[in-house]
Amino acid sequence: MRSAGAGRETLERLRGDEADLEQLVSAAREGAATIVEGARREAEGIAARIRVEAEREVERLRAGVAEEIDRALVAAREATASRAAELRRRAEANHERAAARAIAAALGPHG
Repeated sequence: MRSAGAGRETLERLRGDEADLEQLVSAAREGAATIVEGARREAEGIAARIRVEAEREVERLRAGVAEEIDRALVAAREATASRAAELRRRAEANHERAAARAIAAALGPHG
């Protein structure tokens, strides 16, 4: 009968060990879930910071491009104004020469 009692003790001990293992597995799962949730929150925080930094960089780049466009526009306007002034001077000179030729032609070679 002793072996039947020893078998029952072993069975009870195994059931207790199984219950302990189930608790350990459950606690490990809870711990893992907590770690995963913490990692998820940290990843979301990192992603949010990166997004904010990227938005700032985009704004900085836009501002830089806008400044370059403004400078190019000013330079183009200055170049256009300079070219227009040069064309005006040439047109006036051509007009004076054309008027002189017209007068000379009207007066003829003896004029």
